[in-house]
Amino acid sequence: MKKLIVVVNDLERSGKSALARAISHHLGETEVNHLLVSSNEMDMSDSFRGEFWDLEDQFDVSELIGALDSYDAIVVDVHTGAARNWGEFCESTDLENLLAEIDAEMTLVIPNNQSERCNEEITDIAEIFADQADYVVAQMPGDERAIKWKASPAEKALRYLGAAEVTLPAISDELTTAMESSEIELKEALNQPSELPRFAEVQVSQWLEEVSSALTAGQDYLLPEEVVAVALDY
Repeated sequence: MKKLIVVVNDLERSGKSALARAISHHLGETEVNHLLVSSNEMDMSDSFRGEFWDLEDQFDVSELIGALDSYDAIVVDVHTGAARNWGEFCESTDLENLLAEIDAEMTLVIPNNQSERCNEEITDIAEIFADQADYVVAQMPGDERAIKWKASPAEKALRYLGAAEVTLPAISDELTTAMESSEIELKEALNQPSELPRFAEVQVSQWLEEVSSALTAGQDYLLPEEVVAVALDY
Protein backbone atom coordinates (compact mmCIF):
# COMPACT_ATOMS: atom_id res chain seq x y z
CA MET A 1 0.00 0.00 0.00
CA LYS A 2 1.37 3.39 -1.04
CA LYS A 3 1.75 6.29 1.37
CA LEU A 4 0.67 9.91 1.09
CA ILE A 5 2.58 11.56 3.95
CA VAL A 6 1.35 15.06 4.75
CA VAL A 7 3.38 17.18 7.17
CA VAL A 8 1.00 19.75 8.60
CA ASN A 9 0.72 22.26 11.43
CA ASP A 10 -0.54 25.80 10.94
CA LEU A 11 1.77 27.12 13.66
CA GLU A 12 4.56 29.12 12.07
CA ARG A 13 8.11 27.80 12.55
CA SER A 14 6.90 24.56 14.12
CA GLY A 15 9.50 22.56 12.21
CA LYS A 16 7.36 21.32 9.31
CA SER A 17 9.82 21.91 6.48
CA ALA A 18 12.81 20.40 8.25
CA LEU A 19 10.68 17.44 9.30
CA ALA A 20 9.38 16.87 5.76
CA ARG A 21 12.91 16.86 4.40
CA ALA A 22 14.09 14.53 7.17
CA ILE A 23 11.26 12.11 6.34
CA SER A 24 12.27 12.30 2.68
CA HIS A 25 15.83 11.45 3.68
CA HIS A 26 14.57 8.52 5.77
CA LEU A 27 12.55 7.18 2.84
CA GLY A 28 15.59 7.52 0.61
CA GLU A 29 17.74 5.61 3.10
CA THR A 30 15.06 2.89 3.13
CA GLU A 31 15.15 2.84 -0.69
CA VAL A 32 11.53 3.94 -1.05
CA ASN A 33 10.78 5.50 -4.45
CA HIS A 34 9.24 8.77 -3.30
CA LEU A 35 8.52 12.39 -4.18
CA LEU A 36 9.03 15.43 -1.93
CA VAL A 37 6.52 18.22 -2.45
CA SER A 38 6.34 21.74 -1.05
CA SER A 39 3.24 23.93 -1.14
CA ASN A 40 5.37 27.02 -0.55
CA GLU A 41 6.61 28.53 -3.80
CA MET A 42 9.40 30.26 -1.86
CA ASP A 43 11.00 26.84 -1.37
CA MET A 44 11.62 26.45 -5.08
CA SER A 45 15.34 26.82 -5.62
CA ASP A 46 18.10 24.98 -7.46
CA SER A 47 18.85 22.99 -4.29
CA PHE A 48 15.29 21.76 -3.73
CA ARG A 49 14.82 18.33 -5.25
CA GLY A 50 11.08 18.15 -5.42
CA GLU A 51 7.91 19.67 -6.83
CA PHE A 52 5.65 22.61 -6.00
CA TRP A 53 1.92 22.07 -5.57
CA ASP A 54 -0.25 25.16 -5.26
CA LEU A 55 -2.85 24.10 -2.71
CA GLU A 56 -4.53 27.52 -2.75
CA ASP A 57 -5.22 27.77 -6.48
CA GLN A 58 -7.45 24.93 -7.69
CA PHE A 59 -4.95 22.11 -7.23
CA ASP A 60 -6.13 19.21 -9.40
CA VAL A 61 -6.50 15.81 -7.75
CA SER A 62 -5.34 14.19 -11.00
CA GLU A 63 -1.85 15.56 -10.29
CA LEU A 64 -1.84 13.78 -6.94
CA ILE A 65 -3.15 10.51 -8.38
CA GLY A 66 -0.62 10.70 -11.19
CA ALA A 67 2.21 11.16 -8.69
CA LEU A 68 1.04 8.18 -6.65
CA ASP A 69 1.02 6.16 -9.84
CA SER A 70 4.72 6.97 -10.32
CA TYR A 71 5.92 6.81 -6.71
CA ASP A 72 5.46 4.52 -3.72
CA ALA A 73 5.30 7.47 -1.31
CA ILE A 74 4.76 11.22 -1.49
CA VAL A 75 5.82 13.63 1.25
CA VAL A 76 3.87 16.91 1.17
CA ASP A 77 5.10 19.88 3.21
CA VAL A 78 1.90 21.92 3.75
CA HIS A 79 2.90 25.52 4.39
CA THR A 80 1.74 27.53 7.38
CA GLY A 81 -1.91 28.55 7.06
CA ALA A 82 -2.80 25.90 4.49
CA ALA A 83 -3.93 23.05 6.75
CA ARG A 84 -7.55 23.94 6.12
CA ASN A 85 -6.88 24.19 2.39
CA TRP A 86 -5.67 20.62 2.52
CA GLY A 87 -8.70 19.63 4.58
CA GLU A 88 -11.06 21.23 2.06
CA PHE A 89 -9.20 19.52 -0.77
CA CYS A 90 -9.60 16.14 0.94
CA GLU A 91 -13.31 16.73 1.50
CA SER A 92 -14.12 18.11 -1.95
CA THR A 93 -12.34 15.27 -3.76
CA ASP A 94 -13.44 12.49 -1.39
CA LEU A 95 -9.74 11.76 -1.16
CA GLU A 96 -10.06 8.99 1.43
CA ASN A 97 -12.08 6.82 -0.96
CA LEU A 98 -9.96 7.78 -3.96
CA LEU A 99 -6.83 6.64 -2.15
CA ALA A 100 -8.49 3.37 -1.14
CA GLU A 101 -9.29 2.68 -4.81
CA ILE A 102 -5.61 2.90 -5.76
CA ASP A 103 -4.36 1.02 -2.67
CA ALA A 104 -2.93 4.06 -0.92
CA GLU A 105 -3.49 5.73 2.43
CA MET A 106 -2.77 9.10 4.00
CA THR A 107 -0.64 9.75 7.06
CA LEU A 108 -0.64 13.14 8.73
CA VAL A 109 2.65 13.94 10.43
CA ILE A 110 2.24 16.73 12.96
CA PRO A 111 5.26 18.40 14.56
CA ASN A 112 4.71 19.30 18.21
CA ASN A 113 7.03 22.00 19.53
CA GLN A 114 5.70 21.64 23.09
CA SER A 115 3.88 24.99 23.19
CA GLU A 116 0.28 25.70 24.20
CA ARG A 117 -0.43 27.21 20.78
CA CYS A 118 0.88 24.09 19.10
CA ASN A 119 -1.41 21.90 21.21
CA GLU A 120 -4.35 24.00 20.05
CA GLU A 121 -3.33 23.55 16.41
CA ILE A 122 -3.00 19.79 16.88
CA THR A 123 -6.49 19.63 18.37
CA ASP A 124 -7.85 21.59 15.39
CA ILE A 125 -6.14 19.24 12.93
CA ALA A 126 -7.67 16.23 14.68
CA GLU A 127 -11.11 17.81 14.33
CA ILE A 128 -10.59 18.68 10.65
CA PHE A 129 -9.35 15.28 9.49
CA ALA A 130 -10.73 12.91 12.15
CA ASP A 131 -10.44 9.32 10.92
CA GLN A 132 -9.55 10.19 7.30
CA ALA A 133 -5.88 9.44 7.99
CA ASP A 134 -3.30 7.77 10.17
CA TYR A 135 -1.36 10.08 12.47
CA VAL A 136 2.22 10.48 13.61
CA VAL A 137 3.04 13.09 16.24
CA ALA A 138 6.65 14.21 15.96
CA GLN A 139 7.78 15.49 19.33
CA MET A 140 10.22 18.29 18.62
CA PRO A 141 12.85 19.31 21.18
CA GLY A 142 11.24 21.44 23.91
CA ASP A 143 12.59 23.91 26.43
CA GLU A 144 11.80 25.15 29.91
CA ARG A 145 8.55 26.67 28.62
CA ALA A 146 7.26 23.33 27.36
CA ILE A 147 3.78 22.43 28.56
CA LYS A 148 2.45 19.05 29.53
CA TRP A 149 1.56 16.84 26.54
CA LYS A 150 0.29 13.74 28.31
CA ALA A 151 -3.42 14.01 29.15
CA SER A 152 -3.75 17.30 27.26
CA PRO A 153 -6.77 17.67 24.93
CA ALA A 154 -4.44 17.33 21.94
CA GLU A 155 -2.83 14.14 23.26
CA LYS A 156 -6.22 12.63 24.07
CA ALA A 157 -7.54 13.44 20.59
CA LEU A 158 -4.54 11.93 18.84
CA ARG A 159 -4.48 8.89 21.13
CA TYR A 160 -8.15 8.28 20.31
CA LEU A 161 -7.23 8.37 16.61
CA GLY A 162 -4.46 5.81 17.14
CA ALA A 163 -1.52 8.14 16.55
CA ALA A 164 2.04 6.94 16.74
CA GLU A 165 4.62 9.14 18.46
CA VAL A 166 8.22 9.75 17.48
CA THR A 167 10.70 11.88 19.40
CA LEU A 168 13.14 13.84 17.30
CA PRO A 169 16.68 14.54 18.51
CA ALA A 170 17.66 17.98 19.71
CA ILE A 171 19.65 20.34 17.52
CA SER A 172 23.18 20.14 18.90
CA ASP A 173 25.32 23.19 19.59
CA GLU A 174 27.66 21.97 16.86
CA LEU A 175 24.83 21.83 14.32
CA THR A 176 23.63 25.29 15.36
CA THR A 177 27.15 26.62 14.91
CA ALA A 178 27.46 24.92 11.53
CA MET A 179 24.24 26.52 10.31
CA GLU A 180 25.26 29.94 11.57
CA SER A 181 28.70 29.74 10.00
CA SER A 182 27.19 28.61 6.70
CA GLU A 183 24.52 31.35 6.93
CA ILE A 184 21.80 28.86 6.01
CA GLU A 185 18.64 27.59 7.66
CA LEU A 186 18.32 23.92 8.55
CA LYS A 187 15.55 23.22 6.03
CA GLU A 188 17.77 24.59 3.25
CA ALA A 189 20.76 22.60 4.47
CA LEU A 190 18.66 19.45 4.33
CA ASN A 191 17.99 19.91 0.61
CA GLN A 192 21.49 18.82 -0.39
CA PRO A 193 23.74 18.17 2.64
CA SER A 194 26.58 16.94 0.42
CA GLU A 195 27.00 20.43 -1.03
CA LEU A 196 27.57 22.06 2.36
CA PRO A 197 30.99 22.92 3.79
CA ARG A 198 32.51 19.78 5.30
CA PHE A 199 31.86 20.64 8.97
CA ALA A 200 28.22 21.51 8.25
CA GLU A 201 27.76 18.39 6.12
CA VAL A 202 29.00 16.17 8.96
CA GLN A 203 26.71 17.79 11.53
CA VAL A 204 23.65 17.68 9.28
CA SER A 205 24.33 14.06 8.32
CA GLN A 206 24.68 13.03 11.96
CA TRP A 207 21.38 14.70 12.82
CA LEU A 208 19.65 13.03 9.89
CA GLU A 209 20.91 9.64 11.05
CA GLU A 210 19.45 10.27 14.51
CA VAL A 211 16.14 11.42 13.00
CA SER A 212 15.99 8.37 10.75
CA SER A 213 16.47 6.13 13.77
CA ALA A 214 13.70 7.97 15.64
CA LEU A 215 11.29 7.67 12.70
CA THR A 216 11.39 3.88 12.87
CA ALA A 217 8.90 4.19 15.74
CA GLY A 218 6.34 5.36 13.19
CA GLN A 219 7.36 3.15 10.28
CA ASP A 220 3.98 1.40 10.03
CA TYR A 221 2.47 4.77 9.06
CA LEU A 222 5.42 6.10 7.07
CA LEU A 223 6.61 3.20 4.93
CA PRO A 224 4.74 1.28 2.25
CA GLU A 225 3.61 -2.09 3.58
CA GLU A 226 6.04 -4.14 1.50
CA VAL A 227 8.97 -2.10 2.85
CA VAL A 228 7.81 -2.63 6.45
CA ALA A 229 7.52 -6.36 5.78
CA VAL A 230 11.10 -6.51 4.51
CA ALA A 231 12.32 -4.56 7.56
CA LEU A 232 10.57 -6.98 9.90
CA ASP A 233 12.23 -9.93 8.17
CA TYR A 234 15.56 -8.52 9.25
